[in-house]
Amino acid sequence: RPTTRKVRYVDENYLRKVYEVYFMDDSPLESDIEDKVCDYVRTILPKYDLVIVNDFGHGLMTPKLIDVVAGSETFLAVNAQSNSANMGFNLVTKYPRADYICIDLPEARLATGNRDAGIGEVGAQLLELKIDCGSIIVTNGRHGCTGFRSGESVQNIPAFTTSIVDTVGAGDAFLAVSSLFMGVGASINESAFAGNIAGAIKVGIVGHRRNVSKISWMKFLTTLLK
Repeated sequence: RPTTRKVRYVDENYLRKVYEVYFMDDSPLESDIEDKVCDYVRTILPKYDLVIVNDFGHGLMTPKLIDVVAGSETFLAVNAQSNSANMGFNLVTKYPRADYICIDLPEARLATGNRDAGIGEVGAQLLELKIDCGSIIVTNGRHGCTGFRSGESVQNIPAFTTSIVDTVGAGDAFLAVSSLFMGVGASINESAFAGNIAGAIKVGIVGHRRNVSKISWMKFLTTLLK
């Protein structure tokens, strides 16, 4: 397969995305390739403490591979992104199990089939869906995020910045950092707090010119708590 490539055309004065073009092949995997991928993933899963599935809906995460990662005892964090290429067909409900799910509000509304619901309502509905997952965070841009855990009160964490340069990758940064906290047993409140710091740093970076580093995260946390 060609490497999936997304070319964004940006207004250079205000760094606003005008449109983007995708170069990819998202047709179903051939069965022999799918079997090889599943065998490889099944072999390496026990070697890791945490698996993060960042599913963009471009063809790799087939039902067979999803069963492999969902059937593992390794802590599983999942994001299933809805974008213009997968046209709303890439819902998190295709995962039968996860230890942690992180999606944004539009993705949560698509997963529950509830277009107009508020974040509290869709979060509660997600916990009741057929997915076996007791910890869910729904991100909501400048409004921060809301955490849901079975048997606990809903946790609302505000966004930590109003200075936004580029939102590309902010949700991915949130997922990566919050998954680390979830994986070591942090509360959903602590995990959401950590993820919001990563998101706040990422929206200040144009594209992927640099990463959200541990040093930048720690500096932001220190400043925030002063």
